[in-house]
Amino acid sequence: MDELAITPEPIRKRARIGNKCDAQTVVPTSGFSIARIESLPVEIIFEIFSYLSCKDLYAVSHVSTLFNRLAYDPFLWRTYEVTNNEQDTAEVVKELKRMPLLKKFSISVRADCDEILRQLSLTNKKLEELHVSNCTGSTSKLYLRSGYLIRILERCRNLHTINILGSRFRGRKFYRLLGGMGPRLRSVSAPATKSQFCTFIKYARQISETDRETICSMYNSAKSWSPLYYFVTKRADCVCTALISYLHNDILLIDTNRSIHKLSITDRRNA
Repeated sequence: MDELAITPEPIRKRARIGNKCDAQTVVPTSGFSIARIESLPVEIIFEIFSYLSCKDLYAVSHVSTLFNRLAYDPFLWRTYEVTNNEQDTAEVVKELKRMPLLKKFSISVRADCDEILRQLSLTNKKLEELHVSNCTGSTSKLYLRSGYLIRILERCRNLHTINILGSRFRGRKFYRLLGGMGPRLRSVSAPATKSQFCTFIKYARQISETDRETICSMYNSAKSWSPLYYFVTKRADCVCTALISYLHNDILLIDTNRSIHKLSITDRRNA
């Protein structure tokens, strides 16, 4: 009788029940995690998305309808980069229209820069940084149209950093406006002829009249395009130091009068 009472059947049933319990605990856990992510407050999702690059935001927009709506919110698009032919001109223009809060824009190796800069001047007036590298105005024009760059300077009142490398443009008005930006201007890298460089120095409000004449007289023999660099740094004591470089010559300027932001030339060896 004892042998008949002991059978392996209860053990097999317990094993099957145990397996079912294990299977039931795996599937709901995965679904529960997804539900928890989408149920987070919008502010927290925005904070998470703010660390994503443009490519990552495009990718996450395909996850769900909610993520698509949040990923395309203008609040997240403060930086935008266009490289090579990843997007056609019409698509880039469309993207710029939905980014009114854009602060930093970079474009490189494009043959449609004129049309894109035009749109930038119309819809992205919060711009703070502009970076243009190895671009042409269009497939038929080697130089950029300075008119669109001028509009950006006139309309983007928060702009403080401009880098234009490997691209050229004619005219002096851009450099006149550039000099007139005063202390707001922090950094510039741009090609310039002697005439364009002297125009920038002439209208730079943070440079004294005497120093303007001295600086321009240093480049009477300049005939070709050369890179113009202008950088401003601030120390803890609020003294501004500006470095102007042209034709491989560096001019160090120290802000000796903070109230009117005037700069005077100082010998670099004594700085």
